[in-house]
Amino acid sequence: MKRLIPHHELLYTRRDFLMRAGAGFGALALTYLLAQESAQAATEAATGNPLSARPPHFAAKAKSVIFLFMEGGPSHLDTFDPKPKLRELAGQRLPESFGQIITAMGEADSPLLADRREWKQHGQSGIWVSDWLPHMAECADDLALLNSCWGDGLNHANGTCQMNTGSTLGGRPSVGAWVSYGLGTENQNLPAFTVLCDNSGQVIGGPRNWGPGFMPALYQGVRLGPATEPFPNLNPPSGISPEQQRGKLAFLSQVNQQHAANHPQYSELEARIRTYELAFRMQAEAPEAVDLSKESDATRELYGLDTNETAVFGRNCLLARRLVERGVRFVQL
Repeated sequence: MKRLIPHHELLYTRRDFLMRAGAGFGALALTYLLAQESAQAATEAATGNPLSARPPHFAAKAKSVIFLFMEGGPSHLDTFDPKPKLRELAGQRLPESFGQIITAMGEADSPLLADRREWKQHGQSGIWVSDWLPHMAECADDLALLNSCWGDGLNHANGTCQMNTGSTLGGRPSVGAWVSYGLGTENQNLPAFTVLCDNSGQVIGGPRNWGPGFMPALYQGVRLGPATEPFPNLNPPSGISPEQQRGKLAFLSQVNQQHAANHPQYSELEARIRTYELAFRMQAEAPEAVDLSKESDATRELYGLDTNETAVFGRNCLLARRLVERGVRFVQL
């Protein structure tokens, strides 16, 4: 009796799956990724620095990113996203089609509340802008709005984490860490990914919002301090010459390298070694980058530095501009 040949084959490994599934098109993607990884490894080997600038896969349309993450800012319902249906249902209970919503305070059974804004379309694009943002409405055609964004969580911690990492759970790399990993930096004397906070407190979730997640710690964001000392402990103590500083750093690097060789699983050690090296190089360039005293009065006025309500955030915006002008790839406010 002729043996029947099964109509399917058992795929025991992921490589088998990529080779067989979809007529083998998965293997094409794998080959491309491996080639890119080899090219990246070659760049790192040639320069000795995993943060060396790398060419993108496609022609770049942007040189840098300034990410304004304004936690606690006004809702999209009061700025760019009118909801006519919400006004129609104002005062009623949430429709059953939405299902049951549970919050930390119990079941959400309050009547629906509509916005109190006046709305108009602006520019050739016809973007809806509320009466809260009259000046931004004048720049409507310079804006690109994504009204399709959504989140998985109901509370602030989940939403903040998902906005920065794409996941409501901790442990994923932040968007700035991904950019640093993929593109490196054009200025080896400043951090590739910097974070500017408007006060000494923490955003919800803390450093995980600019952390590296499962990637090496080298790609995490570097948080800058207040206006009086943006880079804490950067300047060497008085009486210490550059040669003495260099000698101390060389000895410290030697000790750290020996320790890191015995603990290769801790990427934080390698990140700390490179941070010391970066700090030494920053002593020459960083003070000038964060010195706003040479900015003109007109620039200071444009950024609102002389107005109490806007001074802190305006200063961070101006600092972000100065940093990207000097080759910093990603700045988060």
